[in-house]
Amino acid sequence: MSDPQRPEDYGRYRPDQQSYQQPQIPPYQPYQIQYQNPPEYATHGKTKPDAVMAIGIMAIVDAVLSGFSGIVWLITICGIPLGIYSIVVAVLAGLYAYKLLSEPPQPLQPNKVLAIMQIVNIITGNIFSMVFGIISLVFYNQPNVQAYFAYRNGQPPPPYQPPLS
Repeated sequence: MSDPQRPEDYGRYRPDQQSYQQPQIPPYQPYQIQYQNPPEYATHGKTKPDAVMAIGIMAIVDAVLSGFSGIVWLITICGIPLGIYSIVVAVLAGLYAYKLLSEPPQPLQPNKVLAIMQIVNIITGNIFSMVFGIISLVFYNQPNVQAYFAYRNGQPPPPYQPPLS
């Protein structure tokens, strides 16, 4: 056992005592630097996500449904403008689906204009087109879909955002 110190000796220097060292505190780093990219982020965007496949399949189904809807509207005399709009949406959706699902992949951007046109296609009574447009816009905002389109176009992937807790 060691001798207890007398109260007046507290804080005095003793030769056998080690010197005090300040604890190492890492320097403050901004929010983006504190969170490192996950290990799979290096290959992020190289594989086609399921959401991109879903967008392509929804575009094919919408092309067929909008085409039928456009033909029905063209038969009626008063619905010719609605029929033309529906057929334009069908053609654009079919072309986009072809480019999106083609092998080998072609450079292609997310077609948010087509998704908005699908939503507006509710004026022809095509509820499926509106639902497909809304779901496509939601899928376009997913990080893995954005990274896939960036990789496909030769751009750097978008910055990593950690999940909200």
